[in-house]
Amino acid sequence: MPPLRLWPTLSRPPWGGLRLGAELGKGEGIIGESWEVWRENRVVGVEARFSDLVDFPLLVKLLDTRQMLSVQVHPGDVDARLRAGAPHGKAEAWVVLDADPGARIAYGLNRTLTEAELRDHAASGQIEGDLAWIEPRPGDVIDVPPGTIHAIGPGLLLYEVQEPIDLTWRLYDWGRGRELHLDHACAVARRDPLPSPFRAPKHIAPGVDRLIETRNFVVDRVRLPARRYGWEALTVVEGEAVVDGERCTKGGTFVLQPGETQVQGAGVVLAARPGG
Repeated sequence: MPPLRLWPTLSRPPWGGLRLGAELGKGEGIIGESWEVWRENRVVGVEARFSDLVDFPLLVKLLDTRQMLSVQVHPGDVDARLRAGAPHGKAEAWVVLDADPGARIAYGLNRTLTEAELRDHAASGQIEGDLAWIEPRPGDVIDVPPGTIHAIGPGLLLYEVQEPIDLTWRLYDWGRGRELHLDHACAVARRDPLPSPFRAPKHIAPGVDRLIETRNFVVDRVRLPARRYGWEALTVVEGEAVVDGERCTKGGTFVLQPGETQVQGAGVVLAARPGG
């Protein structure tokens, strides 16, 4: 079956940059996120949304940051249902496509806090001194399970795969005055220092490295040409890919349908599919 191409949904927050447009062809002006695979995206050449054709339980994004994002946390399944009436929580992972020198991500805390201390420090701004920081490099894979306190810093170009829900509870916003969600965020946050978030790729086949595998999603880095199988979202991160005669350049995404697909081209793709 031929692959599906989706019209990406663009988000233009103040923290966005220019690289998604200038380097990946997503459009002009400031763009923070390109939602490449999302249930509400329109299908190219078809009068339908993606969700009209298949229930694909992932959201795939590209992110470009030029300012610090808020300090936030996402709930797991139980807390999402109990506290927000949502069907499930939000696990996510990032693959670093590019990073400016000195670019950082806040990931967890540098010391253990009680729930009351976390709330007080978030409200007062003292949490800035409690954050643990990592310095990602291109190619790094970062797992962000529910409950992880995190904040993406400026100067990063990221590929993100996540459960398809917008469920973010903000702990701190660097004095910008946006709404905080301290009750929910402090209740679900992991308040101890966390182990390293970096995932080491596993070589599983010629030209294929397994970057991350969880119960929610699997992401492989695949050097083309290659055979792929079943529902899978492929995002080109180097060179180009050709499927069923259709060419896809860097930053483009297409969705493979059931069956075997021969993906041609001289490039590298990130291939995401549901876990389990």
